[in-house]
Amino acid sequence: MRLPATAVLSFCCSLSLSLGLSGPLLAAPPAFGGKPLAFKTQPDSPVVGAYVPGWEDISLLDRIQPGSLSHVLYAFLRICGPGQLAKDEKLCAGRPEFSLSDGETERRFDAGFLKLKQRLPELQVLASVGGWGGSDGFFHLAGDAARRQAFATDVVRFLREHPGFDGVDIDWEHPGDNGKVNGVQLGSKSDGQGYADLMDDLRAAVELLGRETGRRYLVTTAVNPTSAIVERINFQQAAKALDLVFMMSYDYYGAWSPDAGHHTALRSQRPGDESLERSVQNLERAGVPRKKLVAGVAMYGRGFAGVSKPVNGAARSGPYPAEGDVGAVTYRALRADRIDDRGQPAKGWQLRHDPGTGSWSLYEPGQQIWIGFDDPRGVLDKGRHARRAGLAGLFAWELSQDYRGELLNAMNLGLGKRPR
Repeated sequence: MRLPATAVLSFCCSLSLSLGLSGPLLAAPPAFGGKPLAFKTQPDSPVVGAYVPGWEDISLLDRIQPGSLSHVLYAFLRICGPGQLAKDEKLCAGRPEFSLSDGETERRFDAGFLKLKQRLPELQVLASVGGWGGSDGFFHLAGDAARRQAFATDVVRFLREHPGFDGVDIDWEHPGDNGKVNGVQLGSKSDGQGYADLMDDLRAAVELLGRETGRRYLVTTAVNPTSAIVERINFQQAAKALDLVFMMSYDYYGAWSPDAGHHTALRSQRPGDESLERSVQNLERAGVPRKKLVAGVAMYGRGFAGVSKPVNGAARSGPYPAEGDVGAVTYRALRADRIDDRGQPAKGWQLRHDPGTGSWSLYEPGQQIWIGFDDPRGVLDKGRHARRAGLAGLFAWELSQDYRGELLNAMNLGLGKRPR
C-alpha cells in the first residue's frame, strides 16, 4: 500500500465514526483518492478480469497497470442474420448468416490489444459475443448443428484475422427466455442443450485453429448465475468445454424488480434472495467446478426511489436515477458526487454496510433514495471469499466505470496479490 500506517489508521477511524459501524473496519482498505496500482504476478496468480466496451475510448487500455488484469473481455461482437439488431445492419452488410459483426472498431481495438500485449505479454483478451440486448442470434442458431458450425467457423475466422484476441466469450443472456428484450419473444426448453452443444463446437473449432497457429485459444462464458437460469442449461456437458465461467453475480435487484434490494450481495439472508454465495452453489450443483468460476464485481450501483427502509425486499416507488428506467449509476459518478477522497459520504447521505449480506449502499433519508453498489471494502471481502471458496478469481463490468482504479485495486488486494 502507498499509505503509511498512520494514514491508514486515521482513515479507518474517521470512517468508522462516520458510518457508525460496530466492529473494526478492514485493516488496510484501498486508498481513496489514490491511483491504479501495478501488482506482482505468479504462474498461479488468480484471474482478474474486466470488460472493456468498444464504445469507450481506446485510451482506456493505456491506463491498465502491469499485473492488475489477467483477462480483458472486449464487449461486444454481435451475430449477423436472424435476431440481428437494427443498429448492426451496417456492420453486418454483406456478411453471411450466423457470422460475427466486424468493423473499424474491432480493427482499432485489435491493434490496441496487440500494442498492450507488448507491454503486458501475460494478458489474455477475449472477444465477447452477445450481451444484454445482443443475444437474440443465439436463440436462432444454438439448436441447429449447421448453424452452430457456421458460427464456430466465423469465430475462427475472427481470431485468425485479429491476432490481438486469445479466445471467445459467449455472453448469451437468459437462454430459454429472452424476456422480449428487443420486442420479440424468443426461447425454448431446448436452449439449454443447444448452449452446451455450442460450447462443444467452439472448443473443437479453436482446438483446430490452435494446432494451426501454435496458440491455445480460450472458450469462456458469462452467465446469469441465478437458479432460474442455471437450471435450464446442461452445464454437466458445457463445463468440460469451458475454460472459465464468468458469473454475473450482480443485478440481483434492479428497475425490473418488484421491490428494492442490494444488487450485488455477497451472501443471502432471505430464502428468495440471490447472492454470490448462492450463485456458486447453483453452478457447482449444475456441474461446474469451482476452479472455473469467476465471481463478478459491479463497477456501478443500482438505485431506487421511495425507499423508507433500506433493506432487501423494501417497497420502492421506482428506479433511481430514472433515466431509461434502469436505475444505474457508475461507481465513478458515486465517488465524484457522493463519496469524498476520505471515504466519507456527501452531506445528507449515509454510507451504510449490511454485514449480513456483505453489501454496501448509500442512503438519502430525506428523499428516500437508496443506491446499492460495490464499495472497495466489499470488493476486498469478495476477493477473500473467492480465495477461501476455491474460485478462479474476480472480474468486473466494466473498466471505464471505475474511479482512479479503486475497485480494480481492491479486486487484486482481496485476491491476495501484492503491489509492486
